[in-house]
Amino acid sequence: MELLRAYSARRLVRWSPAPTWSRNWSTSPSPKPYYVTTPIFYVNAAPHVGHMYSMVLADVLKRWQTLKGNTALLCTGTDEHGMKVQRAAAVENMSPKEFCDETAAKFLNLADSTNIEYDRFIRTTDADHVKAVEHFWFLLREKGLIYETVHEGWYCVGDECFYPESQVSKQMDPFTSDVFMASTETGSKVEWTEERNYHFRMTEMKEKLLEFFEKNPDWVVPAARMNSVVDWVKNHLEDLSISRPVERLSWGIRVPDDPAQTIYVWVDALVNYMTMAGFPMLPPGKEHEGGWPADVHVIGKDILRFHCVYWPALLLALDLPLPRRVLSHAHWTLDRKKMSKSVGNVVNPFFAIEQWGADMMRFYMIHDGGISDDADYNNIMIAERYRKQLQRTLGNLTSRVVKAKAWDVGKIVADVGVNGLRRVQSAESDDIFNHQENLLKDVLPAVEKHMEDLDPSAALREVMELLNQTNKFITATEPWRIAKDVHDPWRMASLSRTIYFAAESLRLAGILLQPVMPEKSAELLDILGVAKDKRQIQNATPYSDFGYGVPAYMPGPDGLFPPRVDDVSICMRPQSIQEATASERLTLEDEYENQESWRASHDKLTFIVCQPLPVEEKKEGAVSVVAGTADAPDRMVGDVNLFLYPYDSDDGSDDQASVVGEVDIMIAGSKDRGRGIGRAVVSAFLHYICRNLGGIMEEYTANSDGGSNKAAPKLKMFMAKIKQDNSKSIALFRSLGFEQEGDVNYFGEVKFVYQDLHQISATVPEGYTEFVYTRPNNER
Repeated sequence: MELLRAYSARRLVRWSPAPTWSRNWSTSPSPKPYYVTTPIFYVNAAPHVGHMYSMVLADVLKRWQTLKGNTALLCTGTDEHGMKVQRAAAVENMSPKEFCDETAAKFLNLADSTNIEYDRFIRTTDADHVKAVEHFWFLLREKGLIYETVHEGWYCVGDECFYPESQVSKQMDPFTSDVFMASTETGSKVEWTEERNYHFRMTEMKEKLLEFFEKNPDWVVPAARMNSVVDWVKNHLEDLSISRPVERLSWGIRVPDDPAQTIYVWVDALVNYMTMAGFPMLPPGKEHEGGWPADVHVIGKDILRFHCVYWPALLLALDLPLPRRVLSHAHWTLDRKKMSKSVGNVVNPFFAIEQWGADMMRFYMIHDGGISDDADYNNIMIAERYRKQLQRTLGNLTSRVVKAKAWDVGKIVADVGVNGLRRVQSAESDDIFNHQENLLKDVLPAVEKHMEDLDPSAALREVMELLNQTNKFITATEPWRIAKDVHDPWRMASLSRTIYFAAESLRLAGILLQPVMPEKSAELLDILGVAKDKRQIQNATPYSDFGYGVPAYMPGPDGLFPPRVDDVSICMRPQSIQEATASERLTLEDEYENQESWRASHDKLTFIVCQPLPVEEKKEGAVSVVAGTADAPDRMVGDVNLFLYPYDSDDGSDDQASVVGEVDIMIAGSKDRGRGIGRAVVSAFLHYICRNLGGIMEEYTANSDGGSNKAAPKLKMFMAKIKQDNSKSIALFRSLGFEQEGDVNYFGEVKFVYQDLHQISATVPEGYTEFVYTRPNNER
């Protein structure tokens, strides 16, 4: 213990809650960088578009500050400790660190693919972060804010937190009808836990928290979530359990003076924001140089309590400055249902970026993403945004202004710089031009106001409205027509004003769009010939740059935003992909003929599903059925299939020694569904395969490349791909022991796997009987 105190004292010197850590940090001699953070993403599953949205929001805020000439920092990364990760790694037969390394790489790839300008991708397994968490624990311990006791309560592994009795209730699984206790806040299952662990005296912070909220009513955006935070502190605040016994949770940072306990994952995770800022290594008086306190935490609404109750309570307890604001955005839904890794209806962001490009996805995320209300992800809408907002509005305006041969943008801009705007002849023309000039003058203040309010979507819409109005302005003034009257000075004055204001609209839009679409906006500014040092916020006002107009390069004939395939909205939409690739439903007779053509295929096994045998044919001792009777066309119900193909590991390498057996079942008539036939068929089919696996694998090997020279592969697992909205099929396979693996694919399918083949072989389904199939000519 003395050694511990000596160690603690040394660490306290490095980062003590000195007066410079009050919220009066702005009095420091050197400026504090603007510091924005994303949540660190939990690595128990692959990234989805919700993660991408958090990243893009934070990146836009950071790039906006850079555009203003400020030093700005962005931290993103992964949260890698906790029970969920420990269990997920065990399922994959990997060590937790190996599992984290693999998944963290996917989130890093997402940040890079989305063009996120992060300054650090932090991982909670990083060595400096571990030290920061240990030091944070010591600070709490030294102030007497931690005590040990036996904790009883409802713990949720999925949410990684305890819930009070008032926040749990009984719920029923719609698939299995199992009744369980769940969080009323998230719907996640909870389990009663009794354990000895450490607690943080959070209730002692209640008055400080409420005082802070009263003085900072705009701390959380949007305001409605601020109200829920205040309500939680007033009515639900309890001391916080901040450790778990090692025998329950071994994957995490150990309590420094008690290796039998693991620090609570949320204490661990929240400290990452300070780790990035240099905690605890920066000397007193220099803490602000790392960026702390954060100017904005960007988070999803589902982790509001952790960031807006637990985190400020911990910081206030140590007299450390709180983050300046928290932007709590809403979720993305799919078909108005929340995207969830557990539900399996998440959209793969990498596929979306591959199809649309990073800039288009960034535009869509900011334009349509929700802060207060959830936004519904829709590929048709992405296509609409591309065509109407980018191609027809921005792209069309660029082509109309820059590509015309009837005028020279560079000469017009330079002339205005030397001689000013030429007078026009009529009052009506004056009104049109004055309106457009006011739009140019008003756009920057409007965008600045929205960005100050942490509403990038509204800011983006201001820019797009300027472009929309400018297209109308061009149409109304008809510069292509008046350009023909080169000897009429009044008409030439109108032409000059029209092209100048249109070019200015493009220039201002190009500058203001840089945080949202960094690549396309740079391309636009290059087309306009705007110098690299004239692309800052101070240049986003009319009459501030007269040196542009000579293109650094010209786009191809298709312009800044080339047209896409006419039916892009259809070919990109998951539901439509399913419809486009699915076969027409066959009659049972056609299905029978179709299956006949598969008989010789070495990698397919098909059984026709028929009505249950009549009672007389089930009599004891029956050993065969006759073709054309039990399987007469009017008795056919559907089919069940096995497709064999080489196992493809997650790292992309083929395991030639193993194959996957994909199972597919179709019950054609509605009158035959809901009777338990499907479950009985799949259960019997799987048992048959396992009983006859040797022969099936020999046939597969003999007719595949290499033939009899190859050893028969091992069947690694059964797998089924089911449309995400097919709840009955999902329930069927789950009831047989299949478990979901990964997220929904772009075709809207969820993958379920079953790997315990021995269990299937050993468990004989009720009523299972194998009959000899006799044809009319006595062939078997």
